[in-house]
Amino acid sequence: MERNQLLIKQLTILSIPEKSAKTVTFHPKRNLITGKNDVGKSSIIKSIYHSLGADVQFDNVWGKADAISLLTFSYDNKDYKVLRSRDHFGLFDIHDNLLQSFDSIIKGLSPHFAKLFNNKLQLKQSQTNRRIPASPAIQFLPFYIDQDKSWTKPWDSFKGLGVFSSFKRDLINFVTGIRPNEYFLLSERIDQLSATLTTLRNESSVLSSAKKTVEKHLPKATFDIDIKAFKKDIDRLLVKLEALKNKENECRENLIKQKNKEVFIDNEIALVSKSIREINKDYEHSLNDLEREITCPTCNAIYENSMVSRFGLLEDIDTCRSLLSDYLEEKKKIAKEVAKLENQLNLQIAKVREITSILNEKKGKVRLKDLIQNESSKQVKEIFNRSQSNYSIQIGEIEEQKYSLENDRSKLNNKERQHSIIRRFNTLIDLFLIKLNVHTINSDEFSDIPLSVKSQGSDTPRALLAYYYAILFTSKEFTSLPLFPLVIDSPNQQDQDAINRNKIIKFIFDNTPDDYQLILGTVDLHGIEYDGHIISPTNRLKLLDKDEFEDSYNEVAPLLDRLQARLIFERS
Repeated sequence: MERNQLLIKQLTILSIPEKSAKTVTFHPKRNLITGKNDVGKSSIIKSIYHSLGADVQFDNVWGKADAISLLTFSYDNKDYKVLRSRDHFGLFDIHDNLLQSFDSIIKGLSPHFAKLFNNKLQLKQSQTNRRIPASPAIQFLPFYIDQDKSWTKPWDSFKGLGVFSSFKRDLINFVTGIRPNEYFLLSERIDQLSATLTTLRNESSVLSSAKKTVEKHLPKATFDIDIKAFKKDIDRLLVKLEALKNKENECRENLIKQKNKEVFIDNEIALVSKSIREINKDYEHSLNDLEREITCPTCNAIYENSMVSRFGLLEDIDTCRSLLSDYLEEKKKIAKEVAKLENQLNLQIAKVREITSILNEKKGKVRLKDLIQNESSKQVKEIFNRSQSNYSIQIGEIEEQKYSLENDRSKLNNKERQHSIIRRFNTLIDLFLIKLNVHTINSDEFSDIPLSVKSQGSDTPRALLAYYYAILFTSKEFTSLPLFPLVIDSPNQQDQDAINRNKIIKFIFDNTPDDYQLILGTVDLHGIEYDGHIISPTNRLKLLDKDEFEDSYNEVAPLLDRLQARLIFERS
């Protein structure tokens, strides 16, 4: 099967507050990230996925850097750059043209990457129980073995996986080919039809109960109006109406306040954006004409065109950019509050409209009393029957659609193919367990591809490595899914002896397919020879380097400006 390949090409990490950066270049085949503990090997690996929207757990020191990451990757022979600043993402082409901006992973980045990678996996969201596109974390999960959790518990390498309920079985079936892309598309449509059926059946049941109640009271009580009771009802409704109108006015006032805040923030954003442009212009002029004095864009003061002044301009730009990020975050919060208040206002308006309608109806009952008394109960029953018939027709049509889709889905649930895939997985894991010197378990007990494998002590990491590779090879054989990079961090876990440490590294190098890019992070190779690309961070507890800041800043800052400008435009 022809499969597209995703290659990681370059990663740039920039910390403006710390005035430091790090750029790492990757080879399309084999990459070894090696060095002593605490030099940033895992931080490089985690930053790759962080850039792609698959959130990882960084330490507190890393969080204080407020790092901006820029990842260059290729897919389907096209080069892309993805910029991440906090929770804002920008996808660029290789010429730095902004293709798309996102300020949400689940609602924005997930469906875009799912479309780009032709990944049709739809998983049930925990809160809504509705199927949505798999997040980047889910899409990359089978190809990332992290140092913190993957060596004891699979399918748990990223943060935020709880967004999806019971996703592991669906993911395993998807990535191994037991359930193809089309299966999940049909499942999504079937779930939508099931939800519609539930709504229609509930509404039909309510209508049926109302019909029985009306028919029970039609002969005697429906048209016998007690004027005193009627007046009492009117007075009660008027009191309720007044309270609702007061609540409506309160909501309207609060909404106006938030709208005013939004206008203020928009003005501030425009002012800061203008300042960035003006300072950038002054900075460029200062570089082009070193003899020319620098005029402050805010106070018109004149300064000598010196290196100190130019650095001052750059610091002003950085301050403006940070302030701009804060304003964008504040605008996002205000937008949420505005949406909430608008919903509350619409609810109050609807309630006022409902009470007004009831009042009109009750006032009309007195005027229409004679007319209503002449109407037969047959007409009322006909209205109910007609409505009930409409529900029955809709329910029947949707049930037929659902049945047809379920038949189509069942055809994809090929038992012979499933058994073939499971048998192949069992053969592979037994082979890999032997290679990794694990003799305490085998595939005899696996009637399905398991969610994990259990072993004892130091055998556990090696058993899990065999499990991951068996899934990788099964996926390669039975699916046309993209070839994502295989990333393995710190495979020497749980005090492996010298023989097993050697077997682990040798297994990784010998068994990683040539058409997968490999990124391996480890302290050392335990006697295994390696002549490929090596990345060697050296500064303990300090991955980023002040000497790399200027070049990285000049590359990242223009992209950040374009992303922020797009976000401002989209929210205005």
